[in-house]
Amino acid sequence: MESNLKRAQKGAYLSLFTYIILSAVKFTAGVQYNSAALKADAFNNMTDILVSIAVLIGLKISLKPADRNHPYGHMKSENISTLLVSFIIMFVGLQVIMDTFPKLTAGEYTVPDPLTLWISFISGFIMMMVYLYNNRLAKKTKSSSLKSAAIDNLSDGMVSIGTGIGLVFTQIGFPIADPILALILGILIVWTGFKICKDAIFTLSDGFHEEDLEFYVNDVMKIDGVKGVSSVKGRYHGDSVFLDVTIFVDRTITLDEAHDICDKVERSLAAEGVYSSYVHPEPYEEE
Repeated sequence: MESNLKRAQKGAYLSLFTYIILSAVKFTAGVQYNSAALKADAFNNMTDILVSIAVLIGLKISLKPADRNHPYGHMKSENISTLLVSFIIMFVGLQVIMDTFPKLTAGEYTVPDPLTLWISFISGFIMMMVYLYNNRLAKKTKSSSLKSAAIDNLSDGMVSIGTGIGLVFTQIGFPIADPILALILGILIVWTGFKICKDAIFTLSDGFHEEDLEFYVNDVMKIDGVKGVSSVKGRYHGDSVFLDVTIFVDRTITLDEAHDICDKVERSLAAEGVYSSYVHPEPYEEE
């Protein structure tokens, strides 16, 4: 598990450094060549820098072992940090909207330099490559945080390519496309911040996704000797999953045999990426 988390950190660092470079290039080009859309895309990548840092913090804290005072890990502080990051992201998105909307209503349109669209297309291609790398690494390491980061990479790549396509219209007589794109990106940034906020609150309240519960129940039911699953309670702590599982076993078997079945369940769950699980057997009653 620890080895996988360390490998997942490589993907998070790749995302972070890529976003830093691309946001700097986009912002500089957007200012120099009068493209509100490219500047907005730069701000979008700047918020992704915060998200990448939050992912790295989560992965680093996940590496810290549970102790007496933190039996389920050290992730609450990381979730609070993510919540604060979401507020910053929403503020940035609102700022982009407030800066762009007056220009749009006043008809202040400029035609950006053709170089801006090439920067967008190249940026989109780079992010697609980062997505492919992180998506493959996420599957190997079973890292949910890196998987989310990879999806974000894909989204940003598509946004940059979409921005480039939109900027093409500015070159063929539709300069209004530039502020419209900037406004759309501002709304997208606000939505991203809201989604991160929602997910952070869900995790802080010890919520657990129903589809994940069903997946683990199905995995447990595959183990020989398991007659049924009475309950599954789960907790997310950053990139780690903790489960409390109660299973039904044949009431006629010995305590040692029941213990062996519980061990098999725990090993199977660990193979599916569960950081820690507690499995309790109950006698199965024939109906």
